[in-house]
Amino acid sequence: MIRALVVGAGAAAVLYIYINERESPMKLPVLSTIMTPMFRRMMAFTAGGDPAKDCTQPEVAEMEEKAWKDVEGKDWRLYQKMRPYNLKSFTSKAPANGSVAPDGPALTLAGKPTSLLAEVKALGAANGAAHVAVLFDSLTCPIWRTFAGVDLTNAAYGLPVLHVYVLEAHAVGEFDTPPLPPPVQIKEEIKVHSSEEERAHAAGLAKALLEAKVGGEVAMILDSMSNELERAYEARPFRAYVIEVATSKVAFASGPGPFNVNAKVTGLKAFAKSVLS
Repeated sequence: MIRALVVGAGAAAVLYIYINERESPMKLPVLSTIMTPMFRRMMAFTAGGDPAKDCTQPEVAEMEEKAWKDVEGKDWRLYQKMRPYNLKSFTSKAPANGSVAPDGPALTLAGKPTSLLAEVKALGAANGAAHVAVLFDSLTCPIWRTFAGVDLTNAAYGLPVLHVYVLEAHAVGEFDTPPLPPPVQIKEEIKVHSSEEERAHAAGLAKALLEAKVGGEVAMILDSMSNELERAYEARPFRAYVIEVATSKVAFASGPGPFNVNAKVTGLKAFAKSVLS
């Protein structure tokens, strides 16, 4: 009986993937799912400083300058424009543990104006939770869409999670990714968002991908077209925070993405367990 249930669950999972193949933003969703563990292992090497610890902004700046500056085939000038938080000249002001969480305008996927902290308080109240995880997302980041998005969502370990969709990490025609294997590719060419509707469309694709991976509904809002939340949290291409509902203070803050994902997941999970135990 137990074996039958296990086999049935596995078959259902595969069937679920196939049923949702047309809705998935991934070009090869089934193969992408099968290869996720391999992607996770490969990206463990994408780390600044000690891979077992979350990276700091200076560690990322040091690593990225070596990877981009004066390197053949790399556009260092473009990189500086698209990743200003990763430069040695940049002084990070990302909210740290214990600081008041910045608020800012946001939109629901239906286009209704709201704010980050209003949504945090509403989600906390709806779940009777003292803390809410806030995860910033971008579908065009290959690391986010292959495993980091779902891994960080699952790492919240019982905390309600609010996803915030921000500007694209690798918008087509602005900061293209290098050629990627088909299982990592997405179907659509997502360009710089020129309207709220375009951002909502991209967010909808990301939401569908997450919901298929976690097997349930996820809460998601949009950063405004002025990108105030992305700037305040230095969130590009993705980042994780936890906000205490009663005080609106940051209780957990990850280092900059997309590096040291395993350490980010471990840190978020440890924090969630500590406040839920």
